[in-house]
Amino acid sequence: MIPAIRLLRPKQWIKNGFVFAPLFFAHAFLEPEAWLLTIAAALAFLSVSCVVYVVNDIRDVEEDKLHPVKKKRPLASGDMSVNTAVVMAVAIALLGVGLLSLLPYECAVLVGVYLLFNILYTYVLKHIALLDIFFIAVCYVLRVLMGCYALEVTVSPWIILTTFMLALFLGFGKRYHEMGFEHYVQHKANLQQYSRPLLDKLVVICGGASLMTYSIYTTEMARQIGKVEMVYTVAFVAFGLFRYLQQIYVYEQGGEPESVILRDKWQLANVALWLIVTLAILF
Repeated sequence: MIPAIRLLRPKQWIKNGFVFAPLFFAHAFLEPEAWLLTIAAALAFLSVSCVVYVVNDIRDVEEDKLHPVKKKRPLASGDMSVNTAVVMAVAIALLGVGLLSLLPYECAVLVGVYLLFNILYTYVLKHIALLDIFFIAVCYVLRVLMGCYALEVTVSPWIILTTFMLALFLGFGKRYHEMGFEHYVQHKANLQQYSRPLLDKLVVICGGASLMTYSIYTTEMARQIGKVEMVYTVAFVAFGLFRYLQQIYVYEQGGEPESVILRDKWQLANVALWLIVTLAILF
């Protein structure tokens, strides 16, 4: 993969799939205009997040050289110059502004909040244990809200809570994996405030909470639409969580949650089945 593409971290673009959540949970899946607005919102958020990735790589280039995986990033490995990265960031930012002009103004406000949070993260939160992962979780929630504002709809608060707890689960799983690299831990202030026993408990708590909140959502939805079959989708969510726990504790993966999921045929099949079953029930 060419350095310019790798710099934008395409494996992490999957996160923006959360922007599409309101299409399903607000019953707008069959509306063409809703799809166009959601795609524009997802691309706008993607553009802004790519700019953030570039800025973070520029700032953390020396630190990334110490990480067994991050040292392969274009700037840390020397495959791309910082000046070229800056030009790319400006061009992508302009694209994002153009896309935001097509959406309700609330979307622009949300993106502004995302950028503000990222500034806080870069200079403060990333160095503080727990707050570093809470920031990541909030960014997942912002993606769901981006889809809501684009369509001007509301979704169940249980979906917001599920998103938040799932993001905490993935984030603490990532930290658990990173704790296995002693040399890297010595250069990361936030990792020095964690321990594997602590992260082990946080992963279990957040995984259980995400399963519980999704279960409550499906129960609520089944009552509202008169389709008890919605609760059957809990099985797919449970399998996805348990499979990820297996990848963390048995296969010692989890450093990059997006990559772990995309490379796992069982997870991909599970997500596909969840999507098919959910659509079949709702529509």
